[in-house]
Amino acid sequence: MTTASKDLELTCTRTIAAPPEALYDAWLDAEKLAQFMRPGASVTIARAENDPRLGGRFDIVMQTPETEIPHWGIYQTLDRPNRIVFTWNSPFTTGEDSTVTLDFTAVKGGTEVRLHHIRFPSEESRKDHEAGWGAILATLSEAIA
Repeated sequence: MTTASKDLELTCTRTIAAPPEALYDAWLDAEKLAQFMRPGASVTIARAENDPRLGGRFDIVMQTPETEIPHWGIYQTLDRPNRIVFTWNSPFTTGEDSTVTLDFTAVKGGTEVRLHHIRFPSEESRKDHEAGWGAILATLSEAIA
């Protein structure tokens, strides 16, 4: 049995030309999630549903040319416009929740978005998510402009 390792984590940081409130709200809006939650050019969002409250669940179905990949999680912290913490699961996780923390910090020219993801089941999974989260933050930057 593979178990997630608390030691496998990643951090992605990007400065986006928008106020923290706009980025925080975009992350909790299902229509906007469908616009930017794309970890690669060939991925679209087939469905995004969101219940943005503490303990609420989100479901995002990513569509690749070959298949649909469901992702889901539960909101653990909602501190507008500073922080969002949620669990993150997909068919590639091992049944143990991984956790994503988003911090939004106002800086000159916009907001620094810091994404910290912990508890990957393997180094391969961590590397795949590092590329995916980087693409998602870049797409968020384009979508919010």
